[in-house]
Amino acid sequence: MVVAVQKGLSHIKEQLRERGYEVVTLGEYNYPIDAVVYAGSGLEASYIKNNNIPNLSSHLPERGHPDRSYGVLLINAANKTVDEIDRMLQKKVYSPLF
Repeated sequence: MVVAVQKGLSHIKEQLRERGYEVVTLGEYNYPIDAVVYAGSGLEASYIKNNNIPNLSSHLPERGHPDRSYGVLLINAANKTVDEIDRMLQKKVYSPLF
C-alpha cells in the first residue's frame, strides 16, 4: 500500500514506514497512491492528480476481476494516534459510521 503523507507529519511518516507501508511525500509523488494522511481542517486537493489515483485496470489480477476497490482513502491525522491511522489503513475505512 502506498501512503502519501503531508509535509510536516514526519513522525507519522516514519512510524508508518516502520510498520511496512510504502510512504511518500504528498505532492511529490507522481504515481498511484492508495491513501493520503493529512492534518488540519483542509486538504489541498491539487496535490491529488489524475496520475495519483489508481484506476480499475491497475487492480485487475490475472483473471480480469477487481481484487479491491479503487480510489484514494483520505485520513485526517488530527487527534489520531499512529495506531488509529494504521487500523484505518488496514481496514481501508476512515471510521465506523456508528
